[in-house]
Amino acid sequence: MFNPNITTIMKLTKKTLQLICELERLIGEECYNPNSFDGWTLEEGCSFRYPVTYKDKEGVEHKTSYIMKNIDKNSIDTIRYKFGSNNLFIGHGVINVLHYLEDKYGLDFDELVKKDKTDKPEKKDESKPLRVKLVKFK
Repeated sequence: MFNPNITTIMKLTKKTLQLICELERLIGEECYNPNSFDGWTLEEGCSFRYPVTYKDKEGVEHKTSYIMKNIDKNSIDTIRYKFGSNNLFIGHGVINVLHYLEDKYGLDFDELVKKDKTDKPEKKDESKPLRVKLVKFK
């Protein structure tokens, strides 16, 4: 959504889109449910990656706990966390934070992403949780 206090215009290049996706993933990995139970370790409470919903370049909606794929600048408007009937548009939130940092500290993310030293192909995380049948002991 438009923020009138932001004065700089950040270009949504492939590298800035990648940065937005990386930052979203860092935020999404910070979920914790104290009421959950891990059947393998018998521990209560667990951390998890909150699933993100988005539309890809072709307009197909996806919900994933993995890496967002096939996105373009139009996809940013659709990147969100769904909480029941509520939506948190995390794509716009990350862009607003980047704009804020540019304005406050004189940063230029268009230039900074060009100097990315970690620009390596990311490993594909295809691991899926195993289904565990919990058995009640008497």
